[in-house]
Parts: sequence; structure tokens; C-alpha cells
Amino acid sequence: MKVYDLQWFTTFGMGYDQAAEALVADGIDTVLTQNRIDPLPASGVDQRDYLARFGDRLATFEDGRWVDALTRHGLRVLQTTATLFDPPALERFPDARPIDATGQPDPGIDWYVGICPTHEGYAAEKVAKLRRVATELHPDGMFLQFIRDPGFWENWTWSPDYVFTNTDRFCFCDRCRSRFAADTGVGLPAGEAASQAAFVLANHAEAWTDWRCGLIAALVRRIRTAVNEARPGTGIMLNTLPFPASDFDDQNVRRVVAAQDLAALAPHAERFELMTYLQILHRPVSWLGTAIADARERLPADREVLCTLQIDALYTVGIHRLRQRPPAVTADDVTAAATAALQAGADGLVFYHWTDVLRDDAHGGRKRAAIRAITHG
Repeated sequence: MKVYDLQWFTTFGMGYDQAAEALVADGIDTVLTQNRIDPLPASGVDQRDYLARFGDRLATFEDGRWVDALTRHGLRVLQTTATLFDPPALERFPDARPIDATGQPDPGIDWYVGICPTHEGYAAEKVAKLRRVATELHPDGMFLQFIRDPGFWENWTWSPDYVFTNTDRFCFCDRCRSRFAADTGVGLPAGEAASQAAFVLANHAEAWTDWRCGLIAALVRRIRTAVNEARPGTGIMLNTLPFPASDFDDQNVRRVVAAQDLAALAPHAERFELMTYLQILHRPVSWLGTAIADARERLPADREVLCTLQIDALYTVGIHRLRQRPPAVTADDVTAAATAALQAGADGLVFYHWTDVLRDDAHGGRKRAAIRAITHG
């Protein structure tokens, strides 16, 4: 279960042990949570309203007591980090803002803007925070979100025929171009970012993709090494895009656009979450089999593949309104997706997220009953 906000503690007034007991009753065995050492930045599902209303109670929350309660009740704890997503960090590291293949800085979309994966100052700060998390909070594992090249994948689902352009391709900052040339031996012609990007994509696209995938894998390896030095045996779970290679006219966008090469990442992580948010993706339940089979093909047999299921609808208003996503996720939707994912060979399920479960419980609890039927059945 993803437990990213503290509404269980504030809005619903639950104590540490009460919350842990409720998660156990829901049949949950692992909690993906965040902490105040390396807090998750605001996102499209951020719960901003309660920060003002419950400031006094939030001030009393203690990460250590929460982790202790979860552990006492037999739950595994994975601390979550937004690896290459941190808008406030761009104020400290303005040159970490990615540059697209047109030579323009990433303006971001909605709540999202990425981080350049070659920025050493940012990477060193992130690794130091995670080492501290491992040292002080003793997690069973780390869950690395946003471990990819920049891209608002939620926008790619405008239609199955989404056309990728140079504004979707990153990062072509001076640092990335220079390092690519040095690491690969590819000579770049004189020119600015846009002209050199055009040269690379036209003449060395595969080398560029391989190099970028290597950067992401190296960052995972670096994090794994650091947290295991602090707490030996700390596992790594990765947050990966769900798109099989056959999506978007066989473009393999997970690897080519997002620089997530599952085979290259496999030596550094035990568990791989596929973000199979069917309502956001606007895909049928039958698509899960294709997504899972594709991931299985690229990973060793001893690596776990988990599918995330939505509890409630997202991205239906504002700039997302025209995408005409389903306006709701029902209990029957949760059951159907869970059944399909497990029958297709997923090793487990991730539910997103617990606040939606608690809200539904206050209105009859059909989704919570569906979750319990799945986990206990």
C-alpha cells in the first residue's frame, strides 16, 4: 500500500498502532511511505489543503514512531524517494533543469518538472539524504520513484497514437552532451544544443539511448551501495513505466524516451513496480497481460513484477479534462484489475493509495472490501 500523505494521522485522527493494525486487517504486507528527511515534493495528488488545517497535529508526527509501529505489526517498510523529481531543488541547482532536443529548458507540465541525471551536486545531495534515511529509520527497503529521464508520462496517454517530438527528448544540456561525447567517443559537430541534438538523434540514436539508460542504472547502483553501507540488506524497489515495447507503434518508449532499461536495472533492484494505472492510462484490463509479459521478458526470473492499481480516479479536470478519462474507479474495477494482473503472472499488487481507501470506507467501504477479498483470498 502506498501511504504517501499523513491524512490517516490528521484528517482521520488515527494513531500509529491503530493505522498499522488497519493496514494489517486490509491484508497489506508492505507499506511504501515517505519521511521528513527526504520528503516527497508536491505532485498532482498532493494533499495541500490539510497542511494548513492540521499544521499543529502534523508538527507532532514522528517518523520513527510510525516505522516502529509498522514493524511491530509485521509490516515491511519501504521508504520512498522522488529520485529525479524535486522542483524546489531547481532553486538550489538551476542548471539541473533539463534541456530538450530543441535546446529549450524543460518548462514542466502541471506539477511535474524533471531533473537532469548528470547533475552531480543534486545526485550527491540525494544520495546523502537516502544514506541518512537508511541509518536513522532502518527501512526494509527503498522505493525509488521518478528514476528515469524527464517525461510527464501521464500526458502520453492522450491517445495510443501520441506523437513524440523533440520536446519529449532529454537531456541535451551542455553537461550531458559533453559527457556523452567523452564516454562514447562520438565526435559532436560545432553548434548549440539543438543542432547537436539533431546530429545525435539522426546518427547515434542507439548509442545515445544506451548511454542514457546506463546513467539511470548507475544512479540506482550508487543509491543501492550507499544505503547498504548504512544498513546492510536494504532492498531496492523501482518505479517503472508500464508501457510494453509494442505500445506507441513499437517505439519502446520506456527505454528510448524514459531511459528505463529493465535488463540494465535488474542487477541493482529486486522488485519492479509497473505503473499500471488503468484509469489514467485509459487502457482496458486486457492490456495488463501485455504489459506484464513484456516486463517478464526483460527481467530475470528471480525479479518481482508488481502492478499498481488505482483506488480512485485522477487527472479528470483542468488541463487534463479533454483526455476524457473515466470519471471514477469502482470496487468492481479494482477487483477486475487485480484478478487480471495476478492471472497474467504479476508477483503482487500495489494499491494507490491509502487515503483513497479511507475515504471510501467513510462512504460504505466497497473498495476496501474488494481489497480485503483480494488480499485474503
